[in-house]
Amino acid sequence: MVQERNLQGKGVCWSLRLWSAAVISILLLSTCFIAHCVDKVWSCCPKDWKLLGSHCYLVPTVTSTDSAASWMKSEEKCSQMGAHLLVIHSQKEQDFITNILSTHAAYFIGLRDSGHRQWQWVDQTPYDESATFWHKGEPSSEDEKCVILNHRNDQWGWNDIPCNHKHKSVCQMKKIYL
Repeated sequence: MVQERNLQGKGVCWSLRLWSAAVISILLLSTCFIAHCVDKVWSCCPKDWKLLGSHCYLVPTVTSTDSAASWMKSEEKCSQMGAHLLVIHSQKEQDFITNILSTHAAYFIGLRDSGHRQWQWVDQTPYDESATFWHKGEPSSEDEKCVILNHRNDQWGWNDIPCNHKHKSVCQMKKIYL
């Protein structure tokens, strides 16, 4: 009888260990699953906006009813959508945008001269002269305080112009996180 109890005790002990291992495994898997779900963030751009990195870009199409506007009116239009005029800090951004623009139009970007050639981006990020894409000979005039992105001499570049001129524009916003 003593021997029988020892065998039953070992069986119970073995079953307990097996169940404990199973419960611990399930808890670990559940923890990993929950952590993964919490870390998973969905992000997107509004309809018709293009995604690059952490930003969305709205480029007017050739058939777009968006008419040309001054720099200030263009910035207002972007602002009404929760965006701002395009800010370019890298060759990758410049190339991405210019690959989807019409070479027959000029587009306001969010760069402006606050006075004495002190260029400022609308989103308050620093103006970095090493990451600029001015056309040769630009900027060209102290009286031209706003900047367009245009295609001339078979290449895209920046050109300073008077702010009251009317052009198309590109809006930019941070992508939306859900």
